[in-house]
Amino acid sequence: MKSKNIAGLIAITAIVVVIMLSGCMNKEQTNTAGIKEELLNSAEIKEMILASVEKIDTYKFDMDLTQETLISNETDETEMTTVSTGKAVVDATNKIMSLEMTSSIETPDKAEMPDGPMEMTMEMYLMDNAMYMKMDMGIPGIPMQWRKIDMPEGYEDSWDSQNQMEQQIELLRISEVDILKAETVNGVDCYVLKITPDMDKYSELLMKQGGMSGLMQDMQEDFDVGKLIKDMSITQWIAKDTLFPMKTEMQMKMVISSEDLNLPDTEETFTMTLDQSTTLVFYDYNKPVNLELPEDAKNAGAFPMLPAMTEGEPLATP
Repeated sequence: MKSKNIAGLIAITAIVVVIMLSGCMNKEQTNTAGIKEELLNSAEIKEMILASVEKIDTYKFDMDLTQETLISNETDETEMTTVSTGKAVVDATNKIMSLEMTSSIETPDKAEMPDGPMEMTMEMYLMDNAMYMKMDMGIPGIPMQWRKIDMPEGYEDSWDSQNQMEQQIELLRISEVDILKAETVNGVDCYVLKITPDMDKYSELLMKQGGMSGLMQDMQEDFDVGKLIKDMSITQWIAKDTLFPMKTEMQMKMVISSEDLNLPDTEETFTMTLDQSTTLVFYDYNKPVNLELPEDAKNAGAFPMLPAMTEGEPLATP
């Protein structure tokens, strides 16, 4: 499979994935919030965490993502490993955020990428009811320049779907919670929680994130991201004093077919299996931030259509 084809598949995967998170404590100890841990069970700590998000105005988070991808068609298989790192700043009060991400894609077969790993970079701002992105995905026809995607009508009322912290809280809200143990994250004492989401509700949550619903409906009316998930485990670390999330780890396996993406009949059929490991670390809660759109992004053009994986033709208009 040619490197251009691989780039096209990764572009689609970036849209799809995204991508992209009872028991009790036996030891008696009073934390700085004055809560006795022996009194905490899963239902109580869940409710307290859900209430704590109301106290968060600004925060930052780092993301590390490793994805093993296997693409199979009638004639061959292609393996690749994608390693991504990102840093984000979020002003939840003013509903703006920025994200910088770098990714490297490598395959075991040197013939697939004779020039070495494919490097991708992205800078994104979400503000003024629009998403501004500057990315280099190594795809011919898409130069590295600022592009703009206007968010759908009613977006301002649903900004929480773009807010990573609110996504963490929504994930907690639709999940069963088990308190596993206590650990420290960056010197902060934390409860370690096992999160088990209701998969139907989790699918709905995914479709709301990042304007995914409209994009996916363009591909296929009955597209259901949740049905693509074959296995998932989620662990969260919650600060004992503030009850703010400090870290989330997610392991997820997805299987996507060309039928799921509603590709033209002329495209070859394929199945893509994704094994993804994601770590989010949150910090700098309620510290002042200054987020402004770069000058060269203010005249951003509309986001172009994605090239097809083989012929270079558009797949769909976002």
